[in-house]
Amino acid sequence: MSDPLSATAAALYSTLSGGTALTSLLAGTASIYDTQAPDGASLPYVVYSHAGGGPDNQNASDLENDVWWIRAYTGSGMKAAYSIREQVDALIHKKTLSPSGWTVLDCRRETSVTTVENPPSGRRISVAGGLYRIRLGKS
Repeated sequence: MSDPLSATAAALYSTLSGGTALTSLLAGTASIYDTQAPDGASLPYVVYSHAGGGPDNQNASDLENDVWWIRAYTGSGMKAAYSIREQVDALIHKKTLSPSGWTVLDCRRETSVTTVENPPSGRRISVAGGLYRIRLGKS
């Protein structure tokens, strides 16, 4: 059985990096990260990470019900973060991903999240994103 989290992470990267309207707001596909951006990553960038969930044990079928947090980080203010979030949403919300070995049954943004980070450097970082519920069935 293929791991649903790894398969979904790969599908998210493929979907996000294939969005030219999104990557044009970033420094290309190299600005899309799984779980955490590396130290010193140049802004703006997008990070996606598993936020919770797991097997949906309602029956004997292989079903997965996970929440992924996808967010934009920018040093150019909240308006820029919102613009990136809109492009992420256009690619993910109510769309079909292609996780290897799995079929997406549903993919929806459930919650929007915005915040501001104040790192020790003093540079304010605006963050805008959402929590996306992705339900999978074994192919």
